[in-house]
Amino acid sequence: MHKIQFGVRVPNSGPLSSIENIVKATKQAEELGFDSIWVHDHVVWSSEMHRHHISSGAAEAITDTQDANFFEATSVLSYLASETKKITLGVACLVMPCRNPIYAAKQYATLDWLAKGRLIVGVGLGSKATRESDEFGVFGVPYDKRGDRADEYIQAMKAVWTQPLASYQGEFIRFKDAEIYPKPVQKPHPPVWVGGWMKLAAKRAGRYGDGWIPGWLSPGEMKVGCDILAQTARENGRDPSKITIAVEKLATIGKTRDEGLNLATPTLKTSSESYERDIDSMQFALDRHIFGSVSDVRRRIDEFIEAGVQHFELKIIYPTMDSLVKQMTLWSEEILPHYD
Repeated sequence: MHKIQFGVRVPNSGPLSSIENIVKATKQAEELGFDSIWVHDHVVWSSEMHRHHISSGAAEAITDTQDANFFEATSVLSYLASETKKITLGVACLVMPCRNPIYAAKQYATLDWLAKGRLIVGVGLGSKATRESDEFGVFGVPYDKRGDRADEYIQAMKAVWTQPLASYQGEFIRFKDAEIYPKPVQKPHPPVWVGGWMKLAAKRAGRYGDGWIPGWLSPGEMKVGCDILAQTARENGRDPSKITIAVEKLATIGKTRDEGLNLATPTLKTSSESYERDIDSMQFALDRHIFGSVSDVRRRIDEFIEAGVQHFELKIIYPTMDSLVKQMTLWSEEILPHYD
């Protein structure tokens, strides 16, 4: 039985994004006993997505005068490595087709040293936000075959991390006898968690991942994905029990169900048919995320655990930093000990 772990996404984007708030949320998470903190990744962003693709903070915190700040994931994690002592640092997920895998491998090997081995590297293909912002176009990367490109880039990074003279030959990236040091602290390399909620993402995780971290899936859909992952892993000579099953979940928690739901509702309405995922109805979101009272939260967590989930990345919805601290504290007092 794997220990159930909980992490919190910190505001490297969104209406409350600032270096001060990123550090405050991170230190609070570590002090309260959370297992991990997370940032997410886009280089190209827009004011429209800032208003509708709310991944931290809340709709109530948006003002007309805000810049669409999105602090770069790797840089932020490097800074947080020196601001923390024990909490795991994760990115979910690097838009892998837009990252040079040789340079990314060098960056994340260095970051693994800065964090003393407290690092998880999430990788993905991008999202609706990537497409709407033309992030691929800005980087000059073709949007087609992005899955094949990501597969090669994952393997290329692992080659850099593990081979004294690294070589890789593929359709999209090739190099030979590249001597690149330091190698990561973690052996053979930092855990690579594959993002994405499609069945192809579960297969990618089964082939190449040390973990799978999808977002908009219900417990039942998670179970289907876990079965696909396990079958794919076995077909590729891998042990599925060694692959961590994680989820990204929007979350609120209150003393009562109404308090928890009231925290979530404005942001869910703002994000309807957003750049993250079309929400056909409020019930669609409620079926896939974690909102409500302590008992509601425990019940939903149990449903995901039953489906195979071992690690929760919580994208808490909060209109103020005080609200975030209040919810994290309640989570720490009422949820974390329940799964210790």
